[in-house]
Amino acid sequence: MSARTDVIRLLGATGPGAWTLAAFYGVVYIVIAFWVDGSYTASPLGFTALVLMIAAAVVLVLPQLSPLPHAAAAGVVGASVFATTAGLWHLDPSGWHGWATWYIGASSYLAFTLALRGRFWWGLADMVAVTVVATHWSAIARADPLGGVGLTYTQLVLFGAGAFFALWLRRTADRIAAFQETQLRRASADSSRSAAEEERSREIRLVRASAGSALESIATATVEDSERREHLLLEAELRDRIRGRGLAVGPLADAARAARGRGASVALLDDLRDEAAPPPRVSAALEWAATRLARREAGDVTVRLTRADGEPVVTMASSDGDVDVFRLRTE
Repeated sequence: MSARTDVIRLLGATGPGAWTLAAFYGVVYIVIAFWVDGSYTASPLGFTALVLMIAAAVVLVLPQLSPLPHAAAAGVVGASVFATTAGLWHLDPSGWHGWATWYIGASSYLAFTLALRGRFWWGLADMVAVTVVATHWSAIARADPLGGVGLTYTQLVLFGAGAFFALWLRRTADRIAAFQETQLRRASADSSRSAAEEERSREIRLVRASAGSALESIATATVEDSERREHLLLEAELRDRIRGRGLAVGPLADAARAARGRGASVALLDDLRDEAAPPPRVSAALEWAATRLARREAGDVTVRLTRADGEPVVTMASSDGDVDVFRLRTE
């Protein structure tokens, strides 16, 4: 989770609770719309306005739209403006309209949710546009521009309070998300450090197990001539573990030790190191190299795990000029 994670997702407001709220919003405004003027709501224009307002509420709780894209925010504002324009110009300009202007209240809810989703300016644009539409309608139909403001001022106040809460909540959520991200990074770093320390400890144990007695005898200057050859072989094996990690295992490690005992100079080199190679083919390559190395009595031999033409290969090159290649093709 990024430190800029949308607050809606952080608070779980794209889950069941959010869908319940959207469903409640839809049911309430469906009832109000048909109750106050069922004939208009059942008309193509009124029904389209109602559907758009409900669809806008659904868009605002879709988890796929988090953070909310500007295009989706613009669509929500468009739905509010369309519903308000269609509804107001259908009204009789005289008298008190009450619930007949339900789309203005519905628009304030959508504007608040836009602010909560990090689109404060789109939410503000929604309320400003609705106010402009109401003022224009009132000026034309009632010759009273301030009458339009009277229809929307309570919703503007509610939006202002809600937007302040939304901005504060988003800021708090961003801090929480940043803290969580820091904790995750710290835990990941601690885990990596523990794994590295464990790996070092394992390597030290392996070295002590294989070379501990040799190092003690060297430290006390009690090395016999008969032991020097074994120490040289041990040194070569330890070098293989560093330079030829992927090769110094199984039959090839045994074959290299035997060849060195016969007087050959063997080098195992792993150029791929931690790159993934097909294990079954690696095992076959080790058998292949061990078989050929078993026939070496002297000379220099280099066995290398590398990449040629984009695919992993094992090569065996000797001082007499012979070069053999085993390709680790993935089937």
